[in-house]
Amino acid sequence: MENFVTYITHPVELVSGFLAVVFLALPRGYLQGWIALLFGDDTPKQTKRMSWNPFVHLDPVGTIAFMLFDFGWTRPIPIRPWKMKSRRWGLLVVSVAGPVINLVEALIFAEIAKSVKANSFTFDVMYKSAKYSLTYSFFSLFPIPPLDGSKILGALLPEDYMEWYVKYQVYGILFMLGILVLWILPIMMNPFVRFFDMLISSIIGL
Repeated sequence: MENFVTYITHPVELVSGFLAVVFLALPRGYLQGWIALLFGDDTPKQTKRMSWNPFVHLDPVGTIAFMLFDFGWTRPIPIRPWKMKSRRWGLLVVSVAGPVINLVEALIFAEIAKSVKANSFTFDVMYKSAKYSLTYSFFSLFPIPPLDGSKILGALLPEDYMEWYVKYQVYGILFMLGILVLWILPIMMNPFVRFFDMLISSIIGL
């Protein structure tokens, strides 16, 4: 709960943490929707998820998790694989795109942070954006719905299992929330978060 104490005693940290989540969520959400559209699925467009409005991409619990534990999640892009030109490949490419986009974001934000060290607030936002993006790139590969890793696994499963897997995604969401509340997920992610924190610091040159 170190981050919680920091946010209470330093409200500006709360603002920088929230902005960091916004910066990582916008490109990821929009680009994943755009890739889905390329494969013939217009669901993200119909549901107005191909938007630069940050609030359509933010998940309340996931945003709080980012700010408290340095990892979290955004609202998953709604896709309908059966509407795609290639159901299996479309689902696979859209799902893999999420972690890849976050990885690229982490590198970009780290480079920006390196160039704005003189401005403490901007640096703080960019540093957190880089760290959150990197942890999300890794965390989103977990095969727990609605994370991208679950969709990657679904795309690789035989057709019958793929339909069953998609159908019961809601239980994955409940499971993830459960292990977050029980503190199991933060404990599991803690060594990875520390490693990624050191990696970002190394890239920036701290």
